[in-house]
Amino acid sequence: MEVIRPLKFGALSQPDAESRLICRTILFDMLGEATIAVEEGDLSGVTGLLWKHVDMSLATLYLPKAPLRLTARGVETPDVVILRATDGPMVIHHRQRVFELKPREVILLPADIFSEISMPSGGRLDFAHLPHPAIARLKRSIDSVLLQIFPEDCLPLQLLTNYAGYLLRQEHQDKQHASMMVDHFYGLIPVLAQHVTQTVPAGLPLNRMESIKALIENSLADSSFSIADVAKAEGVTPRAIQKLFSRSGTTFSRYVLDRRLVLAKSLILASTMTKPISQIVYSVGFNDLSYFNRTFRSRYGIRPTDLRRMTAQN
Repeated sequence: MEVIRPLKFGALSQPDAESRLICRTILFDMLGEATIAVEEGDLSGVTGLLWKHVDMSLATLYLPKAPLRLTARGVETPDVVILRATDGPMVIHHRQRVFELKPREVILLPADIFSEISMPSGGRLDFAHLPHPAIARLKRSIDSVLLQIFPEDCLPLQLLTNYAGYLLRQEHQDKQHASMMVDHFYGLIPVLAQHVTQTVPAGLPLNRMESIKALIENSLADSSFSIADVAKAEGVTPRAIQKLFSRSGTTFSRYVLDRRLVLAKSLILASTMTKPISQIVYSVGFNDLSYFNRTFRSRYGIRPTDLRRMTAQN
């Protein structure tokens, strides 16, 4: 019988260097490459728990009770991470937004984006990492709870944290039992989503985002395409659409730009030397070659011409 056990790590006598290595290993699974800066002292004595399943990872870090800042670069896939600080407040800088959480409040963040987390009091930090394949079937519910702050007394949240705590505290579970508990955990996500449905703009149901994204995909080549075109097609106001994108942690214009960059990169990789890059740029809705080059390099860390040359060489 295959058994899944929570991993206990660290010790109060553990020096700073070893504590940092443990933190880096745990955080890499949750938020990608990450660093922790402690305002007073160091990270000596960090302890914690880690539980891993193919469909979910859980962790608790007992960090020094001192002001600290965690900087995470994000994972490479569109996963989600649930965060909770129990001993004090937590401030999260995510893209251009700032979220201020009271002790034991919970937030769900996209895990593939750079984030900075400040904990003025330090202390315990809880994580739940939800991989993209496991949440794909819950996309509508996940979209509605992303970047929402949930209070400690939210009943569905209490049930979620109870499941997570059970899995972390149990000395062992067989794989079948653990999978059942993970399924129950995910079954509560739609219930949690019901607590935020009142924030959806009037006339804009949750599944409208899929329709909007499909319209964007079909209009990327049109450089004049704008949010006004989407609003007209969907029969709502531009402000309502902006609110929906804001709940996903982005804006309409940033989303369109990201999709154009992804499409341009795919075409550059696919066409090697057969089509001029400038032609590709204009075919995906950019009308300024210099602007495209700047944003492409900022997004991918490489110039379009260098990417093409490397692809041709390979």
